[in-house]
Amino acid sequence: MAPKASKPKKTQHGDRPGPDGTVLQARRRKTGTQATAIVRVRCRPGTFEWRYSRFENAQYHAGAQFAQMWERAGIASCGGSLRDGGGGGEGWKGMPDARVVAMDRVRAISQDIGGPMTRRLVAYLVEGRTPKEIAATYPGQVTDRQVSDTLDLDLIELARSMGFAA
Repeated sequence: MAPKASKPKKTQHGDRPGPDGTVLQARRRKTGTQATAIVRVRCRPGTFEWRYSRFENAQYHAGAQFAQMWERAGIASCGGSLRDGGGGGEGWKGMPDARVVAMDRVRAISQDIGGPMTRRLVAYLVEGRTPKEIAATYPGQVTDRQVSDTLDLDLIELARSMGFAA
C-alpha cells in the first residue's frame, strides 16, 4: 500500500497554498493621504507580484501596466479572431480600438528597450515565471540570483521607457 500524500501546510493566515504554490499575502495599500487598507494578494513566491507589490514603486507600476497592455493587445492569444466565428455570414468585425492602441504601445516600448529585455519581462510579468524558472532556460550560464538582479534592472529600464521614472 502506497503512503498517503500529505496535505500542504497552512500559512500564517490559515490558508493552504494552491496547487501551483500560490499563497495569500497581506499588503498595505494607501487609500488616501494617511489612510491605509490591508489587501490580501494571491501570488506564487518569487513572482513579480510577490516581490514588487509590497513596495508600490515605479517598477511595480510599470510592470503591472505593461502586463495589462500585453494582455489587452492579445498578442499571445490564439483566439483573437477578427472574423465572426458564427455561421451568420456577418463577415469582418474589425479590431477593437483599445487593442490596436495597446499593440502600438507594446511595440513602441519593445523597440525602445530591446528584444532580449522584452522577452525576459514577458516571461516574468505576463507568464508569471519566477527568476529560478527563467534561469533554468539558460542551463549552466546564469544563476537565479543573477536573473533576479537582471530583471530588477529590466524593470527600471521599463519604468524609464514608460515614463514612470526619469
